[in-house]
Amino acid sequence: MIPMFQPDDIAPHLDIAALLPAAKDAFRAISDGSAQAPVYVLHPNDMADIHVKSACLPDCPIFTVKMAGWSQVLIDRGEPASSGLIVVFDSITCKPIAILQDNHLISDYRTAAAGAVVAELLVPVDAANALVVGTGMQARLQVEALLLSRRVPQIAVWGRDPQKSEQLRDDLAKTHSETEFSLVGDLAEAVPLADVILTATAAKDPVIDANWLRPGQHITSVGSDDATKCEIDPQVMAKAAIFVDACTSGESFGSPHRAIAQGIITADDLTEIGTCLTHGTVRDPKGITLACLSGLGIQDLTAVRHLWQKIQAAAQLDLTGKAVT
Repeated sequence: MIPMFQPDDIAPHLDIAALLPAAKDAFRAISDGSAQAPVYVLHPNDMADIHVKSACLPDCPIFTVKMAGWSQVLIDRGEPASSGLIVVFDSITCKPIAILQDNHLISDYRTAAAGAVVAELLVPVDAANALVVGTGMQARLQVEALLLSRRVPQIAVWGRDPQKSEQLRDDLAKTHSETEFSLVGDLAEAVPLADVILTATAAKDPVIDANWLRPGQHITSVGSDDATKCEIDPQVMAKAAIFVDACTSGESFGSPHRAIAQGIITADDLTEIGTCLTHGTVRDPKGITLACLSGLGIQDLTAVRHLWQKIQAAAQLDLTGKAVT
């Protein structure tokens, strides 16, 4: 029988800082061409999507296939919107050796780690104000990812639901006493004041208008993970340096996809984050930087590879998934 691990088995091993090397490995593997990481996005109904993301790497003892779902119906019921699992396979035999019923937890944390890498590369070191747009799990994790590398003294929270906004502000304030957290009600007023803007929504149409931005700002967008979603006004692409996890995903998903479709930019205007890690990047202090992360299966694989030994040890399994005697 294939061992199955539940969220409670996985959650104790998840840590954004610890996953930073895994996130960097994934970005580099995307850009150097060593990763195989196809993506399929299915829409079983108008209020849900499911992402099927697989990945393998040369000389990696395992490969992964993830199925991660999101449903507005669950949100309307007051339940967590995300679900899913990751199947771990042996790279030599291609046999499944474990099922990680993580309910999107690994995806949440590997996305946060990717955001932390972006913060290291692109957020101004003297950033004094940040704005997080969204109130879900990823909004909280992106704030935590930002604070790993930048001491931002003031962070504002905006969300469509005032109660959820207040809850996120209070939760963050409890764990980050060195930062002042506040609520904002008007995005048009809040965006120009922020040095850093983090967007983590499921918006189908832009929540950030190009006319609100000013030189020197950085934006990290993590919510637009398919072709139907777009958090950032495509016109922003005309005046920003654009960074993506992969050019192929940038062409296919989110705000870059929409900007390319409208003829505002071309695929040649996209820069992969792995390229920045390998060759370095110089940020123009008078420019706008925009990182659009749609997520790839290789990020799941490198995260699982990092976690796998810990999960095995906790369950006393060897690499084949068999119990250690």
